[in-house]
Amino acid sequence: MFIALQAQPLTSPKGADTDMWQKDKYPTVFLIGDDSRAFEALSRSYNTPLINACEDDLEVAFYKWKDMMISLENFSKSEGYDIRGIKMWIKIFWAADGSVEHIAYYLKPHSRNVSIQELSDFFQSFMTTYKLPIEVERSFSHYGSVSFPTYYQLSQP
Repeated sequence: MFIALQAQPLTSPKGADTDMWQKDKYPTVFLIGDDSRAFEALSRSYNTPLINACEDDLEVAFYKWKDMMISLENFSKSEGYDIRGIKMWIKIFWAADGSVEHIAYYLKPHSRNVSIQELSDFFQSFMTTYKLPIEVERSFSHYGSVSFPTYYQLSQP
């Protein structure tokens, strides 16, 4: 008797066609509590933390995070979408080339009241324009808390 087993990697390898591999399997933007199955599956698949993608350099990882949050703020201004007063927990799932593949978020109780659909649409638009300045071997993610405005200033680590 011959048995063959095939294993799939937990994260998409560099250069993998993420559309075929995983990107279309789950919603691109969603509330964490609305699709826990997607959140858990994506968290397992994008299991490399941002800090590890930045070679365990906390300053570089924080710089990359600030870059994205500042880019979100700038994009909101260019689109005429007001994100001031929004407070949330957010998890970003990036491809190995730095493109954003999924955003999961949950508004904090003291956040400004906003339309979930409009915020999700805003994130969807942002994802098509933004790419984190990084190239790594595998997909990665980061879970954090953010309040807008951020008052971040970018300075090279």
